[in-house]
Amino acid sequence: MEKVIVTCAITGGASPAGNPYLPKTPEEQVTSAVQAFNAGASIIHIHGRNRETGMPDHDARFLANAIAPIRQQCPGIIINVTTGGSGKRYDGDYLFQEDPKESVKGRISVIPELCKFPETKPDLASFNSGSPVIDIYSASKKDWLLKFVMVHTFNDMAYIAGVLRECGVKPELECYDVGMINNAVTLKDLGYLNSPLYFQCVMGVMGCIPATPDNLLHMVRQVPQGYPWSVCAVGLSEFPMITMGLLLGGNVRVGFEDNIYLNPGVQAKTNAELVEKAVRLAHELGREVASPAEAREILGLASR
Repeated sequence: MEKVIVTCAITGGASPAGNPYLPKTPEEQVTSAVQAFNAGASIIHIHGRNRETGMPDHDARFLANAIAPIRQQCPGIIINVTTGGSGKRYDGDYLFQEDPKESVKGRISVIPELCKFPETKPDLASFNSGSPVIDIYSASKKDWLLKFVMVHTFNDMAYIAGVLRECGVKPELECYDVGMINNAVTLKDLGYLNSPLYFQCVMGVMGCIPATPDNLLHMVRQVPQGYPWSVCAVGLSEFPMITMGLLLGGNVRVGFEDNIYLNPGVQAKTNAELVEKAVRLAHELGREVASPAEAREILGLASR
């Protein structure tokens, strides 16, 4: 089998209140990324973090403050910047209100800003190939804690694809369900996306495809032959799904964006611990882990 690429999603849009070990500033992101790189990750997936508040902040300055030092300290590392998160929230009156700063154009605008300088230019950018519903249910409160739809029409996706192409940044196609794989293939057929496509099968998010072996196998069968793909899953489904992904010959993603547990009841203290476990699983299953240079070759990215 081809060598496996390990991605580490170090923060996501999570609140620090839910994880005391979460990197909360650009400086903490750098430390976490270097640790994950040394543990075997070739790709770092990054969200902006406000240095003053520690909260998610999709600002090119905060992203740049993390990306440049990560590149300096991690030779050849592949940087993957989020463009997701734009959407609409349920406000209690069955109306969805959108923050203009979090609109599709607002989110993608950081890519041209980061691409002005070689040291901050991302190699990949997440690309939601559809409109996933992102919900979290509280059994104790018997209510939905998060009521959120990431809205991406085909016009939105075509616009994002155009910006990424102009900037020379490869889309990582975030597919929360099977139909999103078809959306991406359609966009390729219409000329908006270039081959080879790179798919990320996102599993176990409430409102999207459940994290089961049968579902992952079904998703992988929809990926066009020869195109690279990866799998990630939320919570305790992370390691069962990446194990399945390893067996199927795919790539894998771990990290605090998706999961904070090494085992049931055992919380990871660093992203590196999650990467180390993924690497151990890969080796146990006879898969070698790709270096950044090898990952670039697999994904068709320029060398650095």
